[in-house]
Amino acid sequence: MSTYSTSTYSETVRELRSPRRVAQIPRSSLIPVRGVLHGVGVIVPLALGAATDNLAHGTFAALGALPAGCAAIFGHRAGRRSAATAFLAAVGMAVAAFIGALAAAEPVLLVPVIALFAYVAGIVTAFSDRVAVAALQWPLALLMATVLPEPPSHAAVRAGFVLAGGLFQAALASLIAAPAAIGAATGTQTDEAPARPPHRTPRVFVRHLVGTVRAHLGVRTEQGRHAVRMAAAAVVAQLAALLLGLPHPYWAALTALVVLKSDHVITVRRGLDRIGGTALGVVLGILLAAFAALGTAPLLIGAAVAVTLAYTVFPANYFLFTTFLTGFVVLLLDLLGQSAHQMAGARLLGTLLGGTIALVASHVRPAAGKRHLSD
Repeated sequence: MSTYSTSTYSETVRELRSPRRVAQIPRSSLIPVRGVLHGVGVIVPLALGAATDNLAHGTFAALGALPAGCAAIFGHRAGRRSAATAFLAAVGMAVAAFIGALAAAEPVLLVPVIALFAYVAGIVTAFSDRVAVAALQWPLALLMATVLPEPPSHAAVRAGFVLAGGLFQAALASLIAAPAAIGAATGTQTDEAPARPPHRTPRVFVRHLVGTVRAHLGVRTEQGRHAVRMAAAAVVAQLAALLLGLPHPYWAALTALVVLKSDHVITVRRGLDRIGGTALGVVLGILLAAFAALGTAPLLIGAAVAVTLAYTVFPANYFLFTTFLTGFVVLLLDLLGQSAHQMAGARLLGTLLGGTIALVASHVRPAAGKRHLSD
């Protein structure tokens, strides 16, 4: 039986003493080309929705494109399969959005559904970083879909727009991946091109999938323990936000999921960056929302700048990524008719709650074991 320890407090204190890390922006990690490309992937469906008086549909497509763009960027860093990573994220998000819209009408059902999706997002870390980052988007889409309960027919339409937005990002990611693939095929990138894995029949693939999942069920492995922590943190954050009467309680659960990592130090860094970046992003969003007096077009331009900058700095600085992302979300809510000032404060409180719960959950871990520092 594994023993658990809270010796990670010293690591937490060390992270609290290093605020200069927040200002570090490695120029080599900035991705302006991909930032613009995936920024277009979010803004185009949003602008089309506004132009056709279907802003709600455009928003759902943009919400599908937003995390798919992050998955595509991470997929590129992990092995040049950005389009495949975005595609996997998009399909799972569409299914999750459909289920979330239905479960939102049944609070008793919603909590176990959140726990299940969070657990799945944790258990798939046993496969690869690309699969893990794609699967993490699934419970996030589920939580965002709980804002507006829908009957099955309307939930299916919403899921369709989420899927369309995600697939649009996957298509854009393939535009950058194509030159590299052509170079590898012509022999110009032979040394850099990764070796292709051997072909697997569907039966072998399914057996491998089931076997890997079964091996990590329970708390015997690091992936299994992380999955349990993910599920518990998401449920506690959701229930705590509901008990406190916070609007959009899913923000707390969503924050807990994106902050909590299998490594404690990374969790602390993510938590501090997420909370601090959200606070600064709220101010940014309110300032940009002042352009609403000039019409929808200036708001869309401000949103385009914010989301493009978020993607550009994503691999370089998570604090700045969160800042620009929060500014974009505040503008998005303002476009939907929700006051930027009111929703900004609610988002900050939800982020603070979810980040705190993730930090607490991260302190419950094995006293000994291999640590993974990949983010």
